[in-house]
Amino acid sequence: MGLLEKYTDETLLISLRQGDVKAFDELYHRYAKKLMSFSLTFFTDQHLAEEAVQEIFVRIWERRKKLDASKSFKSYLFQSVKFYMYNHIRDRKKECCLETATTEQILVDQDPEATLAYQELEELALEMIGRLPKVQQEVFTLNKLKGLNSDQIALQMNLSKRTIEHHLYLASKSLKKGLLHHPSFSLLIFTGVYFF
Repeated sequence: MGLLEKYTDETLLISLRQGDVKAFDELYHRYAKKLMSFSLTFFTDQHLAEEAVQEIFVRIWERRKKLDASKSFKSYLFQSVKFYMYNHIRDRKKECCLETATTEQILVDQDPEATLAYQELEELALEMIGRLPKVQQEVFTLNKLKGLNSDQIALQMNLSKRTIEHHLYLASKSLKKGLLHHPSFSLLIFTGVYFF
């Protein structure tokens, strides 16, 4: 994205608040792929994961003037995916209603119990990743946390693409199983907190 690559997220957010489309494009370019990979750890449906990422960025543009540039934009994005997923599960019979939440609810009005539950799930996920077999752990980290695709990982690890995809499938399945049955996950499904 040229010269904007050197700017910090905070600087780009300040420009975005003023309606700078190039700043928005740089943030999208910087995080969309990683966010998509992260979304796929929750949504097995590629279309649903893509929809989550697109909705999040649309919402960011629409509410750009109220974004807090002093807070971590990366954390904001990843929390957005989790909130989107929790809302989707709770409201699985209908589409998530993204117009019902105010920006104040998104940025400020988070339930302390829900916040604690998110932190517990994040800690659990990191522990579970650390307990995965070495190859699964490396494949999962490269794909979901660093945003590399199967071809790139296969080249880097000198393995076939099919092998990489198999390890990724096993790692994702193991993590989903552990997280979905955790008490904090149940609390988050039934909480009244909306992010979008």
